Amino acid sequence: MDPFFYLVMVAGAVAGAGTGFLGVYIVGMRMPFIGTCISHAAMAGSFFAMLAGLNPAFGGIAAAVITSTSLAAIRPHNSRLDINVGLAILFSLTLGLTFLAVGLTSDSRTEMLGLLWGSLLFVRRDTVFLMAALALALAIFAAVFNKELKVILFSRSVAAATGVHAGMVYFMFLAISAVILAVNLQTIGGLMIFSLITNPAAAAYQVCRGHRSVLAVSSLLGVVSALGGFLVSFFLGLPTGACIVIISTLLFAAAACWRYIKRL
Repeated sequence: MDPFFYLVMVAGAVAGAGTGFLGVYIVGMRMPFIGTCISHAAMAGSFFAMLAGLNPAFGGIAAAVITSTSLAAIRPHNSRLDINVGLAILFSLTLGLTFLAVGLTSDSRTEMLGLLWGSLLFVRRDTVFLMAALALALAIFAAVFNKELKVILFSRSVAAATGVHAGMVYFMFLAISAVILAVNLQTIGGLMIFSLITNPAAAAYQVCRGHRSVLAVSSLLGVVSALGGFLVSFFLGLPTGACIVIISTLLFAAAACWRYIKRL
């Protein structure tokens, strides 16, 4: 087969594993909507970078990091603002900015739509290396700050009360999440990345108990979703992003059914 086919397969596997791993913490923190919020921030940043004649990747990463780390200012133990309310406010802002950028130009409309829907077929070798490096960085970060992340998963209020450096770790986690989502934007798409963050992790929580097993299974299901979606779209001539969403949803449905049958 064409070597590019294998490059696309590797890109799909890396994207699925990275977002699946990340999703365990995002879903565990009860804020899966952050994927949609940050991806729209990355799209808005990319679009305005295009309008300014700059590299859209840098604009997307900058906007994503600024948006995500601003959430660290919301402290549940001394604030009346819930994290999901903050996400909704930021999402409405980034969505408005995204459509504003689309409306300001028609010259780059095709490239903008590519960021919305994503396509593994346009992946480049250097992008794959960057995606792999970021996935490795996330795994190392999770290993180094394993104790802190577990406490934050349980409760950020408890983490703050027990003296754990929750603020710093949470800020760093949000920043890493933003960069990963922004880099994966072109391959997965801003409208599709939400499914790879949420569905594999939600499925893993259904069938696993230990934290490590949830991480491993979620990463594996992310790989299956991404590669399965690509292969289905490749052989049937269907949109890649839509196939990835459908397969990841079917995997969650299977996991939920398995848990229900096991409890009978």
